[in-house]
Amino acid sequence: MPLVKKFVKTAHQHGIKVLLDFVSNHVHEEHPFWKENPDWFGVLELPDGRKNLRLFDQQRLTTWFEPYMPSFDYVGSKRALELMTDNAVWWLNETGADGFRHDAVKHVPNEFWRTLTKKLNRDISDKDIYQVGETFGGIDLIASYVSNGQLSSQFNFNLYDVALPVFLLPENSFELLDLQMQKTFSVYGVNHVMANIMDSHDKVRYMAYADGDIELNSNKAKELGWTDPPKVDNPSSYKKLQLHLAYILTIPGVPVIYYGDEIGLTGAADPDNRRMMRFGEEVNSYEKETLKEISKLIHLRKNHSALRHGDFNTLIADENIYAYLRSDLNERVLTVINKGESNQTVDLKLFPVYNLENAIDLTSGDVSTITNNQFKVEVSAIGWRMFLLN
Repeated sequence: MPLVKKFVKTAHQHGIKVLLDFVSNHVHEEHPFWKENPDWFGVLELPDGRKNLRLFDQQRLTTWFEPYMPSFDYVGSKRALELMTDNAVWWLNETGADGFRHDAVKHVPNEFWRTLTKKLNRDISDKDIYQVGETFGGIDLIASYVSNGQLSSQFNFNLYDVALPVFLLPENSFELLDLQMQKTFSVYGVNHVMANIMDSHDKVRYMAYADGDIELNSNKAKELGWTDPPKVDNPSSYKKLQLHLAYILTIPGVPVIYYGDEIGLTGAADPDNRRMMRFGEEVNSYEKETLKEISKLIHLRKNHSALRHGDFNTLIADENIYAYLRSDLNERVLTVINKGESNQTVDLKLFPVYNLENAIDLTSGDVSTITNNQFKVEVSAIGWRMFLLN
């Protein structure tokens, strides 16, 4: 515990907040909770003789992930619910951390999250607690856990599932992604705090897709991790990854950078997507360049409030171009993304009510004139540009 406290304190001194990874769904069979209180947990043997094992949809709230990982039955045991929610509050009080990343949210009943959030609001009043959950499923299921009385957010897998094929396959238009973006807004609002991801510990690394080592939805992704682990062969794949992160870092929501994304780490399915991080001389020139590009994007988001809190207006969403304008009370920022293999000239029609006169390139500082609400932008192949509009 002293080391955890030191870690959190040091992070806070650098303006960094810390989330704890909290697993409320299950414990290991050696845990004293299971040994001393088996009535707190679901049963492995179902009445029909089947094993209650990985029945993620049929027995969502009681299924076990593994035979050695008993799953809590919070519906049947109020004592377990009270103790585990108290345990979560204790961890934040003891460590000074700022919130949680919650595992396997859909396998835990809503009552657990309401109880936990009520206790957090009651017992920790000196800071805003951010809780992000992990749920695989439809948007209705994922959204059912996001509210003032439950979680702040969940990982936006619904948007992720559409973004991947749109960015990776030339035949898929950005129109599909924009439709899903608008659906996200209709459920969570434009200024939501859902977590936007490109990679996670449960998913094939984006770089393995971009480099052509694994096809989308391949049933061989886990096997390849053991028999033929992906390695990056094409330098252009780093540009594809950078482009996807340019999108992640300029849309509404909370951008999530899974470790290694910032250098273009590759990997097949779990556990190959959890390779050791590399630093210093272990990082090649393409990876170093990717790190610079991602750092630049992060700083652009940090320095421009419209990219964090602005509204979202789609200007173009076609086969290769996604252009959108984000505005808040301070500024207007235009992002233009080109996933095509050739340079593109993009003619943008801007809203007359804004009365815009010029555009400042946020990477070069060059100033262009906006005439009669028309703005022409040159965007390189697999590239992006960002402008401050005045």
